[in-house]
Amino acid sequence: MDESLVEAITPKLIGDWPNTYTFSKALTEHLIQQEKGDLNVAIIRPSIVGASWQEPFPGWVDNFNGTSGFFIAAGKGILQTIKCNRDAVADIIPVDLAINLTITAGWYTAVHRPKSLLIYNCTSGGLNPFFWGDLEDHARSTLENNPLEKPFRLPNASLTSSYLAHQYWTFVCHTTPAFLCDLYLRLTGKKPRIMKLFNRLDKTMSLLEYFTSHSWDWSTDNTNMLMKELSP
Repeated sequence: MDESLVEAITPKLIGDWPNTYTFSKALTEHLIQQEKGDLNVAIIRPSIVGASWQEPFPGWVDNFNGTSGFFIAAGKGILQTIKCNRDAVADIIPVDLAINLTITAGWYTAVHRPKSLLIYNCTSGGLNPFFWGDLEDHARSTLENNPLEKPFRLPNASLTSSYLAHQYWTFVCHTTPAFLCDLYLRLTGKKPRIMKLFNRLDKTMSLLEYFTSHSWDWSTDNTNMLMKELSP
């Protein structure tokens, strides 16, 4: 199917869902509920999955998608402005906790064979809320003490909930430097690539904007009960 056609029909297909990712996950859950038959099934719903807490070692990631990507982009000085509500909960769950819960829920479902479908919210906001404003302060301090190699410029990313302010700083700090860098590359006989990089970054950040601007209250009662049952 032509890409322009896909872009045209996508808003009508997904309705109130913020993007195709969340829409496809909802479709998958609906399909499982409709077609599971007599199978014993559990669904794990992690919030934003981030770097590991302990396993295989603290801070481990295998890609730069999601929040890991914009931490790196901010550390390199590429990302300078983020549209975000500083008072919203940054519900980021370490990847090893999400995997451990998946393994545990799988074991429990296989052993106890519950008749009803079990849904576990793998989130941290209700138990240990951490806000995007706090994350900005910690990230800034960490990058000052542990600067990344070969930065594009000094890290100075800031959060704003204002659409106009974000657009202004995107033009000043992203579009203009990217244009000038590509102009220099063209003049020196090299292939321009910086504008493409910034366009990809801005597109990625626009996908995260919905999640950095809202907070949710997820129930983790059954998750807590499951972990207590397994505790020695």
